[in-house]
Amino acid sequence: MKYVKTAFWTVLFVVLFVLFTLNVYQSVDFRYFYGDQDIFKEVPLFVMIFFSMAVGFLLGLLFILGEMMQLKKASRVKDAELATLKKELDTHRNVAVKEFIDSESNGGNGAS
Repeated sequence: MKYVKTAFWTVLFVVLFVLFTLNVYQSVDFRYFYGDQDIFKEVPLFVMIFFSMAVGFLLGLLFILGEMMQLKKASRVKDAELATLKKELDTHRNVAVKEFIDSESNGGNGAS
């Protein structure tokens, strides 16, 4: 499996490298607001592809970070609830033990 993974990434890198080198001499005009005026004239195509991939990566990263922050907040709330429930459980557990000890010391018949 390790060799298949290495071969896959090597082939992918070679294909992308070939595509980028073939597109070095192609250029595009960048119009942002669909106007008649070009904002950037004759930008290399690989720069536009790289820029659009970088913007997509950053947007995805922002969404993932937002989701992670929400999950961490929910985890803190659940941890606080768990601590409260553990305290309550320990309290009830100790009450039952104390009642048992008291009943044993009163003669063992369970009557208080």
